[in-house]
Amino acid sequence: MEKWFEHFDQLDENSYFLQYLSEDVKMKFPGNDLFTGHEGFSNWFTESKNNLLQNTTHHVSDIKVTETSKNNFDIAFDVRYVAKMKQADIDMNVKEDWKLTWDEDTDQPLISEYIVS
Repeated sequence: MEKWFEHFDQLDENSYFLQYLSEDVKMKFPGNDLFTGHEGFSNWFTESKNNLLQNTTHHVSDIKVTETSKNNFDIAFDVRYVAKMKQADIDMNVKEDWKLTWDEDTDQPLISEYIVS
């Protein structure tokens, strides 16, 4: 998670994130409809980056990890998100809920659901 948000805050290339997202990932962010898949993420993130004036900041806290079955996890945590956008500055607290599988073949996480509320 730490690396994920470091790369998010630095507005890294979309490809960095896609390696950790399932092909049919479901994602929901405040102000956006639910979208799915790599194309949905890439479209959303590219548009977001185009509206940002500089890097962002995510302050993560209160992480709760529940193993629901072997190598499958529900992860819930709080985030304070700070960003300077073209239209307005953002400083908001959100709750994130991820569904994640640990892929033993690649030895890395794969997020199948990413909901921010």
